[in-house]
Amino acid sequence: MGNPRLLTDIQSQPASLQAVLSHQTGAGSAAVLEAGRLIRKAGRVIITGMGASLFGSIPLEYLLCEQGIDASVLESGEMLHYRRGMYRDTVIIMVSRSGESVEIAKLLAQVGDGATVIGVSNDPASMLAQGADCSIHIGSLPDEMVAIQSYTGTLLALGLLGAAVTGEFEYLVAQAEEVIGRLGGYIEGLLASGDWNEFLSLSAPVHLLARGPSYGSALEGALLFNETAKYPACGIAAASFRHGPVEMVDGNFVGFVFAPAGQTRELNVSLASDLAYFGGRVCVVGPGPRTGGPRWCETIPVTAPLAPLVEIIPVQVAALRLAQMRGLKVGEFRYTPQVTRDEARFSRPHEPVTAQ
Repeated sequence: MGNPRLLTDIQSQPASLQAVLSHQTGAGSAAVLEAGRLIRKAGRVIITGMGASLFGSIPLEYLLCEQGIDASVLESGEMLHYRRGMYRDTVIIMVSRSGESVEIAKLLAQVGDGATVIGVSNDPASMLAQGADCSIHIGSLPDEMVAIQSYTGTLLALGLLGAAVTGEFEYLVAQAEEVIGRLGGYIEGLLASGDWNEFLSLSAPVHLLARGPSYGSALEGALLFNETAKYPACGIAAASFRHGPVEMVDGNFVGFVFAPAGQTRELNVSLASDLAYFGGRVCVVGPGPRTGGPRWCETIPVTAPLAPLVEIIPVQVAALRLAQMRGLKVGEFRYTPQVTRDEARFSRPHEPVTAQ
């Protein structure tokens, strides 16, 4: 039996990211720079998406807020049904891998003339790409089902959009080229590691804890365990975890703590040490490692906007390994189509047809 396609998608991320970078600095540069101009003059910015597209948008939200821009991330389903009054005089960044997700399609039809829409998708022929006022084509290589290359591609494209807002576009391009050049060896080293089995011997949900832009990595990491390994997992803000959920920690606890360089790194490392002291199995994801204490999954040292791109890769590998340990057909979905086009129900191909 050959390698699963999901493994290939993980390994192909350097080539995919290089394709994204080449597009954003070439044919796609005008769109990114125009979107940056629209954001700079906006009174309010809403970033919206579903699933991996939503989680990949969180670092951009943090960056814009740091610049004093009124920006917020909202799930498209919630925005569609409960936040309609927010459309007016707003720049809405709609993020969707396919550009065809049902919530995005309905939102696009609903906003009317009250908002400027920046579409970010991986299909230039999609409804979102064609209907947006400004369309950014991500340019990543396609995934089989689970968002792997398209997720890190979205992170890079949105990171470059943020750099277009702050005036650091060329600087981030140079940093991205350096990271992409090192990524292949980093991924192969993670895949060659044989010590996941004991760590992922599970009897309780996986918890992924983070602060700041890495909160998106915690949510995406939980989604990877759900989709890839069909296993319960949840992403929680690290500060909130200290306010009660920590009481669940015992010998069955398994968690990932994201600790990139930055102002809350020591808080995250301290939390991981406490969780290990309480008996939990903990993996710290970030530049390091440190001697003693919890397990470390060292990442490539990167500039802050690129940290979410690198730190998600160990979790991609962990979810793959857990799926293999559980004997699953890796990368296949049981219920979810790659593009969700129905808000109400999932298809039931074996359900008897009843007369109307």
